[in-house]
Amino acid sequence: MTDLSEERRDTLQEMINIGFGRSMSSLADLLGVRIELSVPDVLVIRTEEILDYLIKVMEGAEEVSLVQQGFRGEFFGEAVLALPGLAGRELVVMLDEDAGFQPALEMGQLEMEALLEVGNVVIGACLGQFADLLQTSLSFSPPSVLMENIHSAYLQEVLRARPGDALLIHTKFRVDQRAVMGYLLILLPEDCLHWLYREVDIFLERMLG
Repeated sequence: MTDLSEERRDTLQEMINIGFGRSMSSLADLLGVRIELSVPDVLVIRTEEILDYLIKVMEGAEEVSLVQQGFRGEFFGEAVLALPGLAGRELVVMLDEDAGFQPALEMGQLEMEALLEVGNVVIGACLGQFADLLQTSLSFSPPSVLMENIHSAYLQEVLRARPGDALLIHTKFRVDQRAVMGYLLILLPEDCLHWLYREVDIFLERMLG
């Protein structure tokens, strides 16, 4: 695998920071709140270690909601928006204050719809901006929602489906004055890293030129 140098890591962090800032601005407008962001982390990881990494960043949460969305273009991979605990229900109420009075069955459906809506905003805006910076474009598969115990065998199977190394880009957000935080993970398989690193080098030369 082509090396993830410190310079490339720093450049990827800055590019994703720009994309994530755009997506959080869109989400803040949607929810009518202020959102705090963290600095992205970029690392190469074995796919069998992804679930352990997720458990670590979720800080002890047992239940997790995941919005997964594949993307494809000159580079490809999967984005995962992970929210711990009851964050999905909080989002439902933030999108519609009357929703908190719905029966449990309807609440479950509303929660799934809210997660899909928020996932679309966060993933689409962040990766769209990232692709723009690389002067390319992406197409997206329909998103899916998974609500599971973080230690479930099914979740392990989903996150470990593709063997080998992957580039993992992770960043965190927190909704001000609400019990809502989330984590965006962007997983890029080894197959596309040579192209990505080359384009990151070109981007850096363009910025410094």
